[in-house]
Amino acid sequence: MARLVKVSGRGDGTTWESALKDLQPDDVLLLAPGFYELDQGLEVNNVTIKGTGNTPDETVISGFFVLENNCNFFTLENIALQTKSGHNTIYVEDDADTYLTLRNTTLYGDEDDMAAIAVNGKCTLELFSSKILNSSVSLFAQADFRLTMTDSLIDYDSENYAALGIQGKGTAIISNSMIHGNLSTYPNSNAEVDLSNTSISYGLIHGQTWVNMLNSTVEKNDDSSFYISDDSWVNILQSEFKGGIFLDKNTRTLIQNSKIDRLIACDNAKVTLNNSTIVSHTDFQDKATADATRVAFSGRDDFEYFLALNGQATLRGRDLIINPNGSRLAVQDDAKIKLNIVSSSTQDLEVECNRRPNINILGMRWEVKKNND
Repeated sequence: MARLVKVSGRGDGTTWESALKDLQPDDVLLLAPGFYELDQGLEVNNVTIKGTGNTPDETVISGFFVLENNCNFFTLENIALQTKSGHNTIYVEDDADTYLTLRNTTLYGDEDDMAAIAVNGKCTLELFSSKILNSSVSLFAQADFRLTMTDSLIDYDSENYAALGIQGKGTAIISNSMIHGNLSTYPNSNAEVDLSNTSISYGLIHGQTWVNMLNSTVEKNDDSSFYISDDSWVNILQSEFKGGIFLDKNTRTLIQNSKIDRLIACDNAKVTLNNSTIVSHTDFQDKATADATRVAFSGRDDFEYFLALNGQATLRGRDLIINPNGSRLAVQDDAKIKLNIVSSSTQDLEVECNRRPNINILGMRWEVKKNND
């Protein structure tokens, strides 16, 4: 039977030490504001811990928790949890089958390689109005997971580690949240990632990953700030990329009603673009294929080409808008384009190519500049 255990260090409730010594499954610990120490960490079994202060930082636990195979659920609410050096703040064992829920909770890491939340077993992980600071959430290769992240923050902009790393199999549903750092899936991933109304710094998508992205933003300005690889399928709608999208290998990507600074596709990547804008540069290489409808291809003066194709890449475009802004179009090697232009910022278009029959452009005047390389 569930017990409500009021915990306080001021003599008006059970002491922290006594509550831990007598901890039973289904207990609900109500912690008064204060500082609570876990010297050796704690293996939890169906326990809820709630802070009774006005904010999470009024009730601080220093320590770490372990969820083993006998733990069906563990809940933290209105708590700040500071990890011990060299430990995951919350660790889900390989043989676990559990629910882990954080509500209005803050986890503080040490900015090292230890994840704040490390999931190895089967876990339904829920983050509601919570913050993960200076550490990551890691769903490892053995994990069978379902992640729900709403109105939450992961702040871990590391050069070496992902802020949210997904290696196992499962679904991650992320809404109205921010990830300051990398959202990464890995070559052994078998996952679905759904982003809505969410901001991330970088996205690195590998493995067999399906991504749905709605009303979201990738903040960094690198050429490959959103990198899609392996056998991933990505559906992007009404989103903004302040840097570049880079596609390679066997990826399939659909982009609609979105704004992208740069787009690069190579290998066997296939991309479909509708009602979108590419601001600075577009590049299709190798055997990449693209189909574009009502898309604006623009250029910037620090790029030689606003649109470039090489290898055996192909682009078919309908009802396009082009704004070269002083840059050129290049169709090299055996690449081919077939475009219908409805609007252009220039009357004449200069095309750099070595096979004129590979060029088919309707809707404006264009001329060939031979590529002698």
